[in-house]
Amino acid sequence: MAGRSILYLGGSKFAAEFCDKLKGLDLCEQFTGSPSLEFPEKTPEKIDLVMFEAGPLITRSGQTLQSLIQRLSDWPLVAVTSRDQEHRGIAAVRAGAQGFVCADDVGETQLEAVIEHAIQRHRLLVRLSERDNTVLSILQSINDGVIVVDRHGNVLDINPAARSILGLAPRQQTTTQWNKAFCNFAADGKTQIDHEELPLVKACRGHKFSNQAVAYQVPNQADTILSINGQGLYDSSNTLIGGVITFRDITDIMRKTIELEKRAQYDDLTLLPNRRLFTQQLEKAIGRSQRKNRPLAVLFIDLDRFKSVNDTLGHDIGDELLRQVADRLNKNLRIGDFSGRWGGDEFIVCLEDFGEQRNAAAAAQKLVLVLSEKYDVSGSEVYTTPSIGIAIYPDSGEQADRLIKAADLAMYQAKKRGGGRFQYYSSSLNTRLAQREELELGLRHALVRDEFVLHYQPRIDVSSGRLIGLEALLRWRHPRFGLLPPARFLPILESSGLIHSAGEWVINTACRQLAAWQHQFELPDLSIAINLSQQQLKHGRLIETVEKTLVDTALDPGCIEFEIGDGEIVRQRSAELDTLYGLRAFGVRLSLDHFGTRDVSFSSLDTGVIDSFVLDQSLIQDVEINGSHQRIVRAAIAMARGLDIEVAAEGVETITQLEFLRSCKCDLAQGFLISRPVQADKVSSILRSEIAGTRLLSRGMP
Repeated sequence: MAGRSILYLGGSKFAAEFCDKLKGLDLCEQFTGSPSLEFPEKTPEKIDLVMFEAGPLITRSGQTLQSLIQRLSDWPLVAVTSRDQEHRGIAAVRAGAQGFVCADDVGETQLEAVIEHAIQRHRLLVRLSERDNTVLSILQSINDGVIVVDRHGNVLDINPAARSILGLAPRQQTTTQWNKAFCNFAADGKTQIDHEELPLVKACRGHKFSNQAVAYQVPNQADTILSINGQGLYDSSNTLIGGVITFRDITDIMRKTIELEKRAQYDDLTLLPNRRLFTQQLEKAIGRSQRKNRPLAVLFIDLDRFKSVNDTLGHDIGDELLRQVADRLNKNLRIGDFSGRWGGDEFIVCLEDFGEQRNAAAAAQKLVLVLSEKYDVSGSEVYTTPSIGIAIYPDSGEQADRLIKAADLAMYQAKKRGGGRFQYYSSSLNTRLAQREELELGLRHALVRDEFVLHYQPRIDVSSGRLIGLEALLRWRHPRFGLLPPARFLPILESSGLIHSAGEWVINTACRQLAAWQHQFELPDLSIAINLSQQQLKHGRLIETVEKTLVDTALDPGCIEFEIGDGEIVRQRSAELDTLYGLRAFGVRLSLDHFGTRDVSFSSLDTGVIDSFVLDQSLIQDVEINGSHQRIVRAAIAMARGLDIEVAAEGVETITQLEFLRSCKCDLAQGFLISRPVQADKVSSILRSEIAGTRLLSRGMP
């Protein structure tokens, strides 16, 4: 402070005491005091700082304090007040002073800091261009926080809004340590920001930036998240002399955003990571496994017979069961392993650093046992078992999606073996997965390339042997694999969402072909049976497709029969049931396929929705020797008679089977004994013979 010259203007009762205090401090080389707020006639040639008493006094010349500050603006100004009148010092700073002190509550160190700060701040303001000076004056009154720094990063000005946001007292001066630590962590509060990217550093170096999200940290307090804009300050010759940042508190906004992001990444029911977050975590785990040259395992878990729990005990019990499964997974995985909910009753697990491959099997077996134990759900004892597929990195795949698909495929193999077990992904499964991916890619172009074709299997009246209808069966003429049956590609159509466009093509093509045959052979009662998947029933466009087809073909709706594979649909209050009622409103017939192989209650048949059901071929193929199947078939047909429901049997291959069905008074039959599925032109030949009186069976059709 040596060499400083200070002029003091004051006329209050503590003026003399404060002047004596200033003289006694080694803060300046020359000190001049004036007993009033008037500028003295005799002053030192050089004045480095003017200190004046802040208050509502009016000078003898009639000037207010604000006008005095304006008149003294050529010098750095520090207002002096008492602690109980601190608000006057704050008002003086807002009017243009560079700082203020409370005379009855200030030490030498603090006073020295205020004086030095005022001189540096005044120098910067003097050098500012007129444009930037105007901007700074405006920034003082806005609700955003504002901090001004010089070329060296020293804080020269903090507006009231900034002090409020940062929790700084009106007289609190920042330290060099505070300046260096200001917002040096990213918004997460953990990631340290590089020195060159600190807001104050960028601003004092003239960098212009916006919306930098950072954390302002104070010991023993929650972080405040700020969004900061910054730029350099320049003098009239366009020389960089400092910088300014503006900021606002976005803590609440960030917390809400984080909560929304968390909800988007976690399953609401189980609180486990969802498939999106799990996949991201798996990709990182694969990177770690690759760097460490260690194996990694993905376990795909599906609960056996979970649908029965939902249907018999209700969805609330099913949801609670899923929560308990998630809890058991969390408790039985090692630290470092992680799990997620893939969807429905499917879960997925990643195992890292498990050593030998057999250890992955041990972990899977442990989960089989743990997840198979009794569940106590709302007072009910619930049992379920898991089917688990295991895929090992890198043998089963090197990408996250590939590993998940491999584990999924292995899980299905475990389920086919009866469930309640685990299955490794094998080389044969790998070949099947590659074929599945090729089929899925080809299916996306199959319609455009006209690769789909319908085959038709005749259906006869059992009592007379007369051909009364046909079942439309979808086939795919694959350019590499040849003619494929639905079992090869239908699951892919359903999982990929392509079932809707393919199903619309089947309905339109089959109905147009039926209309052509009815007209050509004068067979107005000839009917067509078309299979529907559950995915089609969930979508409203099925109703629109059927309605448009009926209009375009002018068919009698009673000649069209839609076969559904899940009998429980007809007693659920769901979108599928609404679709079924919508179809019935058109007058089309609805049939329950694969009867006898699924859990179907009698109440699901006695709803007025189902017109017929089809006995599954597994009941027919050994009906000659299987007494149990004989009783089931007789009971099913007797029940159908009581409910006025028509019965058809599929898979009829022998005369004995047909005679048994005739003795039970089964209505309709189809199978290889009658005819294999054939192309449309072959059906035309069959219909010609039918008109001529030659029955299919009498002609010995293969």
